[in-house]
Amino acid sequence: MAPISVRPHLGSSGISVGLTAGEATFSLDRPVQVATLDGTRLTAGYDTVSNEGGGVLHAVAEVNLQEGTGLRIDDLLTVTDGATVRIERSVQVLAIGTCMGLRVGLSGRTEIAGASESTWQYFVPGTMYNRNDSDGDGVEDYLGTYVQEHRDDKNGCLAVLARDPGSGVTVSLARTSVPRFDTRISPDQLRAREFIQNTDIGSLGLAPVSDGQVELRAAYPFAEEVSFSLDTAGNGWGAFLPAEVGASIGVTYEVRLSHTDDLTEAIWQLYRHQYAQLGTRRPTPGVSLDASVEYRQLLTQLYYRGWEKEEDPAEPAGYLVHFSPRTGETLGSLIEFGFSGDQSLLAYTQLAWGYRTGTPLYRDRARRVLDFFVTAFQHDNGFSDGLYDPIHHRFTHWFTGILMPFQYAEDEQDVRRFVGRQLADALMPIARELRQVDGNYLRTMCESVFPLLLAHELDAQHGRSNEQWLAAGCRFGQFLLDTQADDGSWYRAYGPNGAGLTSPAAWFGASYAELKSGTIFPIPVLTTLHRLTGDVRFLDASRRAGDFLLRTFVEPTLYVGGLNDTTHIKSVKTDSVGVMFLVRSLRYAFEATGEERFLAGAVKAAKILASWVYLWDVPFPAESLLAASGFKSTGWAVCDVIAAGGYLDNEFLEFTGDLIAVAAHAGDSELFDIADIVEHGMQYALSTPDNDHGYVAPGIQCEGVMTAYWLSAPDTTQFSGAVNKAKGDDNDTCNALTNGQATYAIYEIADTYGTTDFDDIRRMLFGPANDAG
Repeated sequence: MAPISVRPHLGSSGISVGLTAGEATFSLDRPVQVATLDGTRLTAGYDTVSNEGGGVLHAVAEVNLQEGTGLRIDDLLTVTDGATVRIERSVQVLAIGTCMGLRVGLSGRTEIAGASESTWQYFVPGTMYNRNDSDGDGVEDYLGTYVQEHRDDKNGCLAVLARDPGSGVTVSLARTSVPRFDTRISPDQLRAREFIQNTDIGSLGLAPVSDGQVELRAAYPFAEEVSFSLDTAGNGWGAFLPAEVGASIGVTYEVRLSHTDDLTEAIWQLYRHQYAQLGTRRPTPGVSLDASVEYRQLLTQLYYRGWEKEEDPAEPAGYLVHFSPRTGETLGSLIEFGFSGDQSLLAYTQLAWGYRTGTPLYRDRARRVLDFFVTAFQHDNGFSDGLYDPIHHRFTHWFTGILMPFQYAEDEQDVRRFVGRQLADALMPIARELRQVDGNYLRTMCESVFPLLLAHELDAQHGRSNEQWLAAGCRFGQFLLDTQADDGSWYRAYGPNGAGLTSPAAWFGASYAELKSGTIFPIPVLTTLHRLTGDVRFLDASRRAGDFLLRTFVEPTLYVGGLNDTTHIKSVKTDSVGVMFLVRSLRYAFEATGEERFLAGAVKAAKILASWVYLWDVPFPAESLLAASGFKSTGWAVCDVIAAGGYLDNEFLEFTGDLIAVAAHAGDSELFDIADIVEHGMQYALSTPDNDHGYVAPGIQCEGVMTAYWLSAPDTTQFSGAVNKAKGDDNDTCNALTNGQATYAIYEIADTYGTTDFDDIRRMLFGPANDAG
C-alpha cells in the first residue's frame, strides 16, 4: 500500500480532510461533533485548513450554538509514518449560553470500493472480535448491534479497528494521550444516565454507515450508545464536562490506514503499535513472585477441610476457598473439582509445595484431596462429577463461579437477595431447566485430571507410586477417545452416559462451533497420557483435535467457550480464557508431534490472547478501593465480551508459562513481553502484610476487579460477584482457582528456567540485546 497522504476538500458541512493510502481513503467528513446535556447535537466540518509544512495541517472550526455557547476546535494533523496520522485536538470554550454540560467528538468514515457491511471484521479490545457472531445468525451476539462505542477505561489498548477482508484494507482509530484522572459517579448519576462529571475518560467506537462503509468515532468525555455498563437491557449513557468559559480540552488521537493479510495480523500490528505509543512497561508490584507464592499457599492451607467417615461416608476432603475477603467466612461448603474450585490444581501445587518446603502435612493433605476425586467423583466410564455438597452428601451440577449462590440459595427469592434482581431475572428461567439435567463440563473434567496426572508424575519422581491416579487418568483418556467425533471435536458438556449435551442451547451452544467448544480443553490431558503410557491413540486424538481447533477457531478468528458461568444472554461466549486454553492446547500438540502447523496456530492464538491485556494504567476515583491499594491495570486481561473491559479477572495467572513456551518455540520476544507484564501486573490485587487491601489475611486475591462499570445500576445484593459494583471495586469474592493458577504458572516457570527473574529468562531465550524496556 502507498504511504498515507492528507488532503483537505470541501464537504457538505464545511471542509473535510481525506486520509488516503493507495486506493483506500478514510475521510474526516464530520470531524467536529458537539453535544450538550440539554440535548443539542451539532455536526460540522472545519472552517479553515492550512498547510503548516512538514506534513502538518492545521484545521480550525468555530462552533456557535443557538443558545449562546461558543467553542473553538484546533486539530493538528501530522503524518508520522507511512500508515499513521496523528490528530492533536485542542478545544476552548469561548462563551457559555444556557447549557450546563458539553461533549466534543471526532468522526470519520471509510471510502473503500466494493466494501460490504456484512463482511467487515471488527476489533474492540476485550469486546469485539471479528463480528461477535459465534452462533452464526448474522446478528451481533451480545449488544445486538454493530454500533459499538466504549469508554476508554474499558479499552485495554485505547484503539478500535475495522478491516475489509475483500481488499485487506485496515483502518484504526486510537487515543494516544493516556487518561490521567477520573471521579466517582454517584448512584443518582447512574440512574440519570446523563450527567456532568470532571473526568479524563473518553470513548472510542465504530458503526456501520451507508454504502457498506464504517464510521470510526471518538468522544470526550465518554458516550456509550448501547452498553451493559449499567444494565442487562443495554441502555446507553454518557458524561458531559462542566460548561465554563475558559475551559479547555486536550486529547490526541491516531488514525492508521494499512493493508493486512488477515484479522489476526491486523490486531497484532495495532496492539504492538499501541504498546509503543502508550509507553507500556513491566509493572512493579510491591511483592516478588516468590513471596507471592508463599502467601498464596499458606492461605490455601487455612481453608483445607477433611471430613471423617462418621460425618460423611465418602470422607470428603478439599480446600473450601469460596469466601468473602473481608470476613474470611466460607460461603457454602461445596467441593469443586475444576473451574472456580479447581481442587486438583490446588492439590497438585500443594503437593509441590510440600516437596519444596519439606512439609509432609501439605503433601498428605493434597493426596487425600486427589484420592477423594478418584474414589468419589469418577464413574467407571471415565466421566466425573464436578461439585460435591458434603452437608447434604450429594453431587450438584452447573452453577459455579459467579453463579455459585444458585447452589446454596433456598429459593428464588433467596437467589435475588444474593445476586440481585438483574442477574436473577436473567438466569432464573435457564436455571430451572438446568436443574433437570445431570452432567458436567468438559473443561471441569479436564481440569480435574490434568493436575492429577502431574501429581502422579511428581510423586513418582520422589519414589512414591500412586497407580490409582494414573488409572483414573487412563479411564478419562478412554472416555475422551470414546466421545471424540470423527472431525476431532468434543462437546462442551456431557451427561454421565457420555452423551454430548445440546439443550438448553443458551448454555451449551447454538451453533456447531459453540457446541464443540469443548475441544479447546483435552489436548494437554491426552499428550500427558501419551507421554506416561506410550499409547499412540492418545497422540492421534490430540492431532485430530488440534486440526479441528485450527480450522474452527484460529483461522476464522472465532474464539469461544472458556468460561462455565455467565451473567446473562448466553454461556458459550467469547472470553479470554478460551483463547488461553487454545494457546495451551496447540502448544502441547506442537510439543508432542513436532508439527509446525500447531506452533503457527499457537502463535496466532497468542497474538489474539495478547489483545485482551491492558497496556496502560486506568485512573480510579480517589476514594475507591483500587485507588487506595495502589492497583495498576497494566498486564490484566479482560474476562469476557459481555462485561468487556469493565471487569478484569485472574485466569491468565495460570497460563503465563504457556505463553512463554510459545514465545520460546517461535523465537518471538514480543509475545514474551506480554507474559512479562501479565505475570507481574496481576500481583497487584494480592493482599500482603504490607498492603492488605482491607482483607482479613495475606494471600487473598479476589476473582476480579472493576476497571469501569458493568451492570452497575444501583441494586441491593448480599453476594454480587461483579454485579452491583462500580469502578474501583473488587468483586468481593475469592475462589480457589486463583491461588492455584498463580502458583502453577510460577512453579512451571521456575522449574523450566531455573529462575523466576524475567530479565534472566529473556536473556536466556532471546539473548542479551532483549532486556526489558
